[in-house]
Amino acid sequence: MIPKRPLQFLAIPLFFWVAFLSATEGNAQTRPASTDSVKVTVAADSVRRGDIETTINYKAKDSILYDAVNQIMYLYGTAHIDYGEVSLDADFIQINWKTNIIDARGTRDSTGTLQGKPLFKSGEETYQAETMAYNFKTKKGRVLGAVTTQGEGFIHAETIKKNDQNEIYGQHARYTTCNLEHPHFYIKATKMKVMPGDRVVAGPFHLVFADVPTPFGFPFGFFPSPKTRGSGVLIPTFGESMQQGFYLRDGGFYWALNEYMDLRLTGDIFSLGGYGVSVQSNYTKRYKYRGNFSVRHNYNKDPNNFRAGATVREAYRFNNTDSRDIWIQWAHSPVTLPGKGQFSASVNAGSRFANQRNFTTPQQALSTNFTSSISYGKSSPNSPFSYRVSITQNQSVGTNVYRYKDKEGKDQTIQEEVQRMSITLPDMSFGVASQSPIEWFGGTLTGRWIEGIRLGYNLNLRQDVTNAINRSSGIGFPFTTAARTDTILAINSKNLSTIFKNAPLTINHDIPLTLGTINLFKHFKLTPSVNYRESWTTKKFTYSRIPDSNLIKVDTASGLHRVYQYSGGMSLTTNLYGIAQINGKKVQAIRHTITPNISYSYTPDFSRPEFGFYQRVQVDSTGNSRLTSRFPLGTNLPGSGLNSSISFGIQNNVEMKVKTDSAGVFKKVSLIDLFSIQGAYNMAADSFNLSNINVNLSTRLFNTFSFTSSAIFDPYAYVNGLPVNRFLIEDGGFRLARLTNINANFSFEASPKAREQQEKSGMPPPTTSPILQRGPSAADYMDFNIPWTLNVGFTSNFTRDPRLDKLVNNATSLDLNGSVTLTEKWAFNYTTGYDFKNKLLSFTNLAITRDLHCWQMSINWVPIGAYQSYSINISAKSSMLRDLKISRSEYSTGRPWGR
Repeated sequence: MIPKRPLQFLAIPLFFWVAFLSATEGNAQTRPASTDSVKVTVAADSVRRGDIETTINYKAKDSILYDAVNQIMYLYGTAHIDYGEVSLDADFIQINWKTNIIDARGTRDSTGTLQGKPLFKSGEETYQAETMAYNFKTKKGRVLGAVTTQGEGFIHAETIKKNDQNEIYGQHARYTTCNLEHPHFYIKATKMKVMPGDRVVAGPFHLVFADVPTPFGFPFGFFPSPKTRGSGVLIPTFGESMQQGFYLRDGGFYWALNEYMDLRLTGDIFSLGGYGVSVQSNYTKRYKYRGNFSVRHNYNKDPNNFRAGATVREAYRFNNTDSRDIWIQWAHSPVTLPGKGQFSASVNAGSRFANQRNFTTPQQALSTNFTSSISYGKSSPNSPFSYRVSITQNQSVGTNVYRYKDKEGKDQTIQEEVQRMSITLPDMSFGVASQSPIEWFGGTLTGRWIEGIRLGYNLNLRQDVTNAINRSSGIGFPFTTAARTDTILAINSKNLSTIFKNAPLTINHDIPLTLGTINLFKHFKLTPSVNYRESWTTKKFTYSRIPDSNLIKVDTASGLHRVYQYSGGMSLTTNLYGIAQINGKKVQAIRHTITPNISYSYTPDFSRPEFGFYQRVQVDSTGNSRLTSRFPLGTNLPGSGLNSSISFGIQNNVEMKVKTDSAGVFKKVSLIDLFSIQGAYNMAADSFNLSNINVNLSTRLFNTFSFTSSAIFDPYAYVNGLPVNRFLIEDGGFRLARLTNINANFSFEASPKAREQQEKSGMPPPTTSPILQRGPSAADYMDFNIPWTLNVGFTSNFTRDPRLDKLVNNATSLDLNGSVTLTEKWAFNYTTGYDFKNKLLSFTNLAITRDLHCWQMSINWVPIGAYQSYSINISAKSSMLRDLKISRSEYSTGRPWGR
């Protein structure tokens, strides 16, 4: 659904109309509907045609009296009238058939409180007043103390008059989005004229907050008030940025093109000389598709705010020059229909520092990797064939390292952050769903083993274009690990030929073959497998060493080159169960499930010269050589070396059966989701036959604590930091293997009231907390009914340094986020963390939210880091008055890192 039109500049969309039910002269007979109420029905056929179009139903809880002489009907006590789409409720209703006037009003109780005020409903519109009077013949009416609902707004008026042209005149009218009888704020107009579905004309008006009139008043107002969406001016936001200075942002014009499409044109202006323009559009077609599109361009002047001592990297980050940035976003999603083609798009791309230089939220500035895709595909439930054509793009921030010598002859480096771009164009796929050969000949599947043999086919044609060049055709490069680091080329006309020259076209074929599962001795499952893959590519490399140097020359042969691979194997598995009967008050039993597995696989040595997939290249003058692939990245290249290995493993799962209530209802609780040990032994290898041993553990307790861990053990001994072909246990002692890597993740989620709601609804616990996720305004998604939430995440990774023979901390961090509802109206959100390795606080964000009933207040603060910022916003909740707000913000765009 396309959003409603915005607030007009000095124009509040005030519109309403009043209509009362039509009636006619004539006699009516009363009859008691029950002992407590009276109900009467007057049919349209019982009176003259043209006066009443449908049946009139009216009733009263107390009594209905009819004065036949004066032709007046009185309805006492919770009176109600239904006529078509309109209805009227009041404590007292009087219908004068002689004068054609309906009167409705409330009555006062013993304390003087007015009860049963007239309430009139016409379709989706509602009117409430102290008294109502309407002439159903002349179609004129008068309402005192009226309150009516118009969309998200409410209109209060001392007196409302309606003429026969359905125009409404209000005196001392008030418009507000506050639903209280005594609103917190409103726009007050001395006189008002409403032409429903057209416009609203108001006399002198001004804003009133907490019954205090503001000094901002206007003598005259003309407001369009169409029933459909309308166009209007967008009010800009005021703020301050370190790089851009004071700014007015997102001011412009909103254009409702039609019912299915809109256009938003906005601009920014900065006191330091920059500007920004953007175009946004939303569109939708019912039962077909919906989407949105935006283009943003920003120009920023050189802020010259890099202080002395700023690092070279800081200078390169924003180049310390004038900048022009562009950012494009496009999201298109179709409605899924069986057998129909589906076109979808998700584009998020632009200049490398567009979000860092022009961010409006800290989360936007922290995003450095973006992926885009445009695709069209089709599959049919009645056909095994499917296809898809797509374009994918990925961009991220890369680093180019430049080395030079300074004036003193010392080695220096410059790290320049550059944009790494890769595009797959084209990317076409065609597939045939896996089928049994028996189906090809019209056979019937009955569950036999042979029916498990299934064959499919997948084809993928793609060309990977990237500005990260890892080889230079015809140019020598040093054959070292550092030389394999990609060179990032700037995306411009000068480098396009080099970029596309290093973009091979690859066609991949995959033939998945399933041989089915064979049951052995009732408890074992044997699964054989055969795999075949083939790739066609347009480039093949030949390497030669340049004499008297450590450089390698690369010759590229164009054409269609074939790469293939095949393998086979089988696996055997079973399940073992162990049950411990506890029969306690809460715990009934504990079950342990063990799943051992063993498999054999065979893959030929595709690095042999007769295949031509690899080349052994001499890399230095001493005769050292290295096996190198002859095909570009993206090719389904088989691995080198003969593989004839046996893989083994065991998986464990532990569950507990607990009683949930006194009625004997039980449920299963997982104690250990997974505990596995995996390894392999390659019988064809000449050394180091046994692989590393991988251990994994994961569990979740009480739907609150989650723990996952993985570890790698090396069974071989090390000498001087290098592995030797000797098992560690042969050195004596009880060490079977050496721990080489361990990774642990722990998370804790707590929210008592939210957990109660989850248990009642049966929904799984949330994976993220309701912390501040978008923009500075939090009241619209803050749940004040939840007193507090707490989410703690701990991640740690250690790797053994073979030279020091000890574990080295790669990364250890603690993440903390959550919320606290201080009172029914005040809430506090937080997110922070600590990097134990670098001894630094991670991204920290604090937010305070105040619910002001029809208004909201939010304070958002990023106190430290490269994206320090704060914002204070007080705004109306209603989308119709979203531009009625007070905002103050400052962003530290351009601040040197760590300052």
